[in-house]
Amino acid sequence: MMHMRGKESKDLKEIFNAKEASYYIGCSAQKVRERMKRKLWDLGEVIPKGKLGNKEKCEYNIYRYKLEKHIGRKLEEVDTNEHSRP
Repeated sequence: MMHMRGKESKDLKEIFNAKEASYYIGCSAQKVRERMKRKLWDLGEVIPKGKLGNKEKCEYNIYRYKLEKHIGRKLEEVDTNEHSRP
């Protein structure tokens, strides 16, 4: 689900996973997960595997506005398009 906050953000994701966030931060996805789990980085929410039913892993929802605050800049459509390329 995409939230619209004006014309400039209509094509940008609002929620990222750990792998996507790690690209912008410049570290591994595992580091993002561990720092979030230990509450060292406030990038969003960690949903424990027990609350997800039969899933084997926790889920990490990283909010764009918190990621932008963490990296010290706004993400632009160019950033997200570059990341989605193979």
